[in-house]
Amino acid sequence: MPHRALARSLAAKPYTRSVPEIQGLNLAPNWTSAAGALEGILAHLGQPLPRHAVMGLTGHAWHFCLGTRAGVTALPSGPADLDWAAMAQRYERTGFRWKRFAADVPAGRGEHPARRDAVAWATAHLDEGRPLIGWDFHLHEHAIVYGYSRERAGFFVHDILSQEVGPFVPWDSWPSGVGGIELFAPAGPAEVDPLEAVAASLETALRCFQGADGFADGQPRGTAGITAWADALEGDTEVDRAGNAYTLAVLQAARMDGAAFLTDVAESIPGLARPLGAAAAATREQVKALAPLITLFPFPTGGHGNVNNPGLRRAAAMALRRAAQHERTAAAAIAEALAMFSE
Repeated sequence: MPHRALARSLAAKPYTRSVPEIQGLNLAPNWTSAAGALEGILAHLGQPLPRHAVMGLTGHAWHFCLGTRAGVTALPSGPADLDWAAMAQRYERTGFRWKRFAADVPAGRGEHPARRDAVAWATAHLDEGRPLIGWDFHLHEHAIVYGYSRERAGFFVHDILSQEVGPFVPWDSWPSGVGGIELFAPAGPAEVDPLEAVAASLETALRCFQGADGFADGQPRGTAGITAWADALEGDTEVDRAGNAYTLAVLQAARMDGAAFLTDVAESIPGLARPLGAAAAATREQVKALAPLITLFPFPTGGHGNVNNPGLRRAAAMALRRAAQHERTAAAAIAEALAMFSE
């Protein structure tokens, strides 16, 4: 039945049947929650990958956006602000094809055609035993959607709050606040050439460093975004305390996985060992440069008044500039490795 017809059918009659929940799923620990959900689903599908491989292959290891709006910077929205339309193709590098449903809907309760279509799309996949990656259920993070209830009209999800508040999320209050629906469903195994997947992942890394993995909406992205962060701290720009701490934690953890991924690839492809080893070393230096900032601005408190202390802001800016320079060194080495692919 077409999705719209199914949605009309569901809307026209009461929800009188529940489907079994998909058992055995776990959200993998990861500051990048989309990658944590992806890793958990891959394990459930019998094709597990280590966290750093998931992060490196998909490009999540290299993303950076300095969330900025209305004169405030380092907002917590930055780490998830990327080109989600590109992710189905990137996720295929992990060995499974993926389908995506995306829509903009008003936040909060109420009927909306796109929400009904999304529910129909999601429940059809869940009926076939396919768990989903979804966005913005209990909070503005990604989750695994593993079941639903027609009687209660909602999903069952694994996210970082599920153990505290329970797994159920009503359909009429989803998304929770930012107004966007993002769902990904596995669509079967994919034939992936390992070398092609590595080359594509390295190309993605360079696009991320160039700030090309998101919309041209004026928010600083990529390596230039890290430099813009330093500029903001050196000036009098308002920096969001919690968002600053969160963005730092996500960035450092992602680059740790990026360094591990590059090391693995360097060891697996001896011909690329020199440039990719250099890229991994530069990324580890970037992680070290960020380390003092994790202590200075700890999540979730953000270091209380530290973000408004001029001396501490200047010190943080210097560390961010060092981190950006290490990223430029890594980018140059990755570009060298990519050039060697075509030789």
